[in-house]
Amino acid sequence: MWRLARSAVAAHPGSLVGTLLALVAAAALLSAGGVLVESGLRTGPSVDGGPDGATLVALASSYLGTALVVVVLVVAATVVLAMRPRQRDLAVLRAVGATHGQVRRLVTAELLLLTAVAGPVGSVAGLVAARWTTPLLVDASLVPAGFTPTVSPWPALSAVLVLGAVAVVAGRLAARDTLRLPPTAALRSTLVEPREVGRVRRTAALGTAVLGLVAAGSPLVVPGTVGGATAATSAMLLVGAAALAGPLLVQRVLASAGTGARRSPVTRLALAATRGSARRLTAVVVPLATVVAVGTVQTSTGEAVHDAAVQQLTAGISADLVVTAPDGLDDAGLAAVSGAPGVTGTTPVATVPARVRTDDEDVPGLESLSWESAALRVLAEGTDPAAYDPDVVDGSLAALDEPGTVAVSTDARLLSGAGTGETVAVRVGGGGTTELRVAAVYDRGLGFGDYTVGTATTAALGVETSADTVLVDTEDAAATTAALDGAGLEATTTVAYVASATSADAAEQRLSTVLLLALLAFVLLGAGNALVMSTAGRRDELRLLGRIGATRPQLVRMAFVESLLVAVAAVAIGTLAVVPAVLGTSFGLLGAAVPALDVTAYGVLLGLVLVVSVAGTVPTVAARVARP
Repeated sequence: MWRLARSAVAAHPGSLVGTLLALVAAAALLSAGGVLVESGLRTGPSVDGGPDGATLVALASSYLGTALVVVVLVVAATVVLAMRPRQRDLAVLRAVGATHGQVRRLVTAELLLLTAVAGPVGSVAGLVAARWTTPLLVDASLVPAGFTPTVSPWPALSAVLVLGAVAVVAGRLAARDTLRLPPTAALRSTLVEPREVGRVRRTAALGTAVLGLVAAGSPLVVPGTVGGATAATSAMLLVGAAALAGPLLVQRVLASAGTGARRSPVTRLALAATRGSARRLTAVVVPLATVVAVGTVQTSTGEAVHDAAVQQLTAGISADLVVTAPDGLDDAGLAAVSGAPGVTGTTPVATVPARVRTDDEDVPGLESLSWESAALRVLAEGTDPAAYDPDVVDGSLAALDEPGTVAVSTDARLLSGAGTGETVAVRVGGGGTTELRVAAVYDRGLGFGDYTVGTATTAALGVETSADTVLVDTEDAAATTAALDGAGLEATTTVAYVASATSADAAEQRLSTVLLLALLAFVLLGAGNALVMSTAGRRDELRLLGRIGATRPQLVRMAFVESLLVAVAAVAIGTLAVVPAVLGTSFGLLGAAVPALDVTAYGVLLGLVLVVSVAGTVPTVAARVARP
């Protein structure tokens, strides 16, 4: 069986090389994410409440989860496309007496051979790429200085196993149409592409689509960042449903795309070719649609989070001016602020780094993952709720004047399960664990942080605090600003403070951009690879068209029109998949407001889809058509 599998791989280098390339890129992406997860697991907790291994694990796990879904979609589409030229070979084997089990084992052996070659090569590249992210992680304060990624064989081995499983399952599903027919019927079916979608596949597509819509509606039940994040996952579920129902969906989209544009013979020929190859084009359209869905939902979710933070801070701060002092203000500085001309009231706020327990169950050897780094907002005794309003929904901030109390956001309450009257375990300043009683729950966690305590609590813990932000009420903003500037203090308007407090740090922005570009680069590579493989497999069709009179310029123009139709189908499916996610995320974070959509990123992604579609189709057709 293995000898026959090696012969089959050698006999179909054109289609299988593309699969090999996709597997190498997928292995690199998964192993790089695995390295970061393992590094976070092996990194001990921070002593001073700063960044630690748990922070890295949270980031890498989130990214790896998205990458895994994308890898499954792209690799499965590539394998299905690569197996198309093998359908006739498998049908011949069935006709000469091969059993179902033997054909399945042959397909499994072929794909395992490819994975055995591509997996280690891509994994090594991923190990190297993971080390390149170290400066970005350190600059973004996600890991401590001096951090070094852990290099071990486990991420590489995991990537190979995952890819092997995905490739084998996709290959067996691709061979299923051949195996379920009698041998002679299977041979005839290789001449004409089947247009029907099986009942199992239809059911799976419907179930996945329902799950996607349910995920998009999760903010109706779970508001806040948790509901918004859950809604964002609906885009991938809906793309998965489109992949399962691909032939039917692509046929309908292409039919609507070609309406009113049938006079040109070249256009008519392109429409006929795309409609007759909906199953083949599904393997091309799905990766391109994934580009639109992944890129749009990632950037739009970030924009929704930013808009929500701005909305919450703007609504919760009523001060006229805000004085910021990153190094903290002593008593003399606070007196200078309160004594400035026109000042009628001040609200000092301090920040203390801490670690908060979010999971009551400890996994042996991974206890640090039960704790997360957090910033405790510290309010002075008697803070005016009107000046500092995080929108309390249960309890009262006045209760923070009692030692050993804490107020938590609704998101923190949902994740930890600790509501009013229950306790939250914290560690401050490298000290031991302290149980703080939840005295209030507030809704504006994105703007005001997830945890707030009073100065009575920090004093009881023996932690010294100094205000880094002072909210100032004044009757003469100009005079107050001038006086504070003269005293060497920085005073800004509330609008300017909100913009500064909610703007993404440059280092964090660079890291986010690099991670997103890596993901999109993989999907674009898979899409371009699928386009080349799909077009290269049409050599006989192009030759036949040439023999019956089609000229080389006509065939090239036909390929151009086809590529435009493919891009339109991908954009339509990707947009339909991402709309529920954008609406759900925006509703969960912003309420009944205009949905947050990164129009610039969406436009760039549409351009990329168009360029990749044309570049992957037209040059390949031109190379396959003989010059006159």
